[in-house]
Amino acid sequence: MSQFFLYVDRDSWLHRLDPRTKVLSLLGLFTVALLFTDPRYLAVAAGPALLTLAAAGALGPLRKLTPLLLLLFLYCSLLWPFFVAGRTPLVSLAGHPFTREALAFGVGMGLRLDLMLLGGLLLLATTTIEEFTLALQRLGLPGPMGFALSLAFRWAPSLIGSASQTVQAQRSRGLDLSAGHLLARIRHYVPLLIPMIGHSLRQTGLLAMALESKGYGPAAYQRTYLELRLRAADYLALTVVGIVVAVCLWLRWTGHGMIEVRF
Repeated sequence: MSQFFLYVDRDSWLHRLDPRTKVLSLLGLFTVALLFTDPRYLAVAAGPALLTLAAAGALGPLRKLTPLLLLLFLYCSLLWPFFVAGRTPLVSLAGHPFTREALAFGVGMGLRLDLMLLGGLLLLATTTIEEFTLALQRLGLPGPMGFALSLAFRWAPSLIGSASQTVQAQRSRGLDLSAGHLLARIRHYVPLLIPMIGHSLRQTGLLAMALESKGYGPAAYQRTYLELRLRAADYLALTVVGIVVAVCLWLRWTGHGMIEVRF
């Protein structure tokens, strides 16, 4: 599978943006997410991200990642209150006091991770791997590093596909993964690890030989059929992102958007 499985092949205005614009916008979104811990500010930032995903027609990939988004949010919301404390007591469970600030901080951490994941999803849903690799090189990242980073995205659907084939093969041989209690179901997956690891190692070796046979190396000259050019829409998008980041930096500098907790 040559294309990352989250990509949506459409002709939206987001798809037509220069990939450098989308990479820089993603960095701006990450900056906004890291500036705040107050869930109210992060929820405001998540709204435009969801609307942009809808405008790009990426609701399908979003549905694929919904369980992961929910799990990240729940884990952060439930675990962080055990490690931080605030000033306003709320409830005590099993002798551990929970504060209003700690719970808000946990929700904020969950929203932060989800917001960053939404930004990555937006980039992958509107940018091909070739465009992403070329954008990294044009932004100054060395070619081998850009290729290695893009290769990680290429490799994900291949590993997922091989895992699915392994599961189906074992099921055809009588392995019932849904039988028994939770621990028994987990043990059913143990026999799948060896063939999955073996297949991954074999595919990695074949990929290395394929790259060597094509003369790929740090000093190799590479041609590309893609031509990147910043247009008016790109300058407008970068201006909007820059203004948003500047406003968020000002809010953070003036003490807004933070939950005061003790670790």
